[in-house]
Amino acid sequence: MSDKKSDRTYPANSLRICIDSDAAQDFWGKFYSTMNREPVSFRDFGEMIVLADKLFDKRGYPQTFQEKRSFRGTAPGTGHYAAPEIFLSDEEILAQQGARRTFDILVQSRRRAGWQGVLLGEDGIMREYQSEMDLLKEIAAETRRHGA
Repeated sequence: MSDKKSDRTYPANSLRICIDSDAAQDFWGKFYSTMNREPVSFRDFGEMIVLADKLFDKRGYPQTFQEKRSFRGTAPGTGHYAAPEIFLSDEEILAQQGARRTFDILVQSRRRAGWQGVLLGEDGIMREYQSEMDLLKEIAAETRRHGA
């Protein structure tokens, strides 16, 4: 696998969300990132956001625009890495599929303590979102459109 940025088609600031079960209120599954060796399991949308944010903070990409605070002492600083270390190839990421649904999320920025970016649904249509709540609404709408 080449680590050259120009050879990549799946951006490092993207997540492949594989939904294995969805209910009227929420969904669960795994997400994959080129910046992590293993899939990350989540039990609901909120946990998915928290776990993905931790991964982004650890890798410094996409960069957060606010430093996290801690009441337990010093909060760990988050660096920024223009070229984060890549562990999975594009092919390994793109081969992953959820039992119910599969989405690709591009996180373009993490401003205003939230995410902004693009959701790519199974229909190939890209939808912009300006917050995690917008993202959840888009995923729910996509799921309804395709008869979950």
